Amino acid sequence: MNKDYFKSLELPVIAAPMFLISGPELVIECCKNGIVGTFPALNHRTTEGFEQWVIQIKDSLTAFEAETGKKAAPFGVNLIVHATNMRVQADLEICVKHQVPLIITSLGTVAQLVDVVHSYGGLVYHDVIKRRHAEKAAEVGVDGLILVAAGASKINFTSYCVD
Repeated sequence: MNKDYFKSLELPVIAAPMFLISGPELVIECCKNGIVGTFPALNHRTTEGFEQWVIQIKDSLTAFEAETGKKAAPFGVNLIVHATNMRVQADLEICVKHQVPLIITSLGTVAQLVDVVHSYGGLVYHDVIKRRHAEKAAEVGVDGLILVAAGASKINFTSYCVD
């Protein structure tokens, strides 16, 4: 994905992927209103259901754009990449299949995931709570950092910024 990703935004805002709260309706409304809508893949209990949500979001945003002539903001999916998430590979495959524009990774960094998402033009942002997490994310080539809570406020992130 190129810098055009940000041109469709009314504000440079990402609606956080909130566990058990964010779903297709919230994501769609965010995107229609010019901010990036996101949701955790694990908010749906199955990979099959997760894929249906991705399809619902894509179809709704395509219909919105056709009806209004207005470009919707992109959407994103939060993937928990920790080894305890048994669905991460299957959910990533859904994201790749549907070319989800933004992937937000949490609880670990996976260089292969970054490469796969970059292969179709997607972006990868990573949640960080301390400097070491930011360094690891930068090492694997993420496109951006999401600084989470008080611990992240102590990170001098300017050295990790990307173009």
